[in-house]
Amino acid sequence: MSEIIVHGGDIQLKNKFNDTWNHLNKTGETKLQTSTGSQFIAKASITNSGPHRGEKTIKFMVGKTEYARSYPCCWGHYYNCNRTRHGMYCKALDESIHEY
Repeated sequence: MSEIIVHGGDIQLKNKFNDTWNHLNKTGETKLQTSTGSQFIAKASITNSGPHRGEKTIKFMVGKTEYARSYPCCWGHYYNCNRTRHGMYCKALDESIHEY
């Protein structure tokens, strides 16, 4: 049986998760695009259920569909806790923030 790798792949981000979450919480949802041109929306939220209940999360949406999310422990990794690729969204969001 192969081992499941959670938080696989590191990505270099300038901003810390909490700074990024606070920025989104203050400014509201932000429309962005990945380096390959895929458009998405990033927004700050609080998780309502599951093992991360009550934690800050950044949701990455396409339309009304959530494609991925990032928790503090996932920030800086290409895959999140749910083994979903979110690194391209994190990178685009990180590059859009110039305040920190």
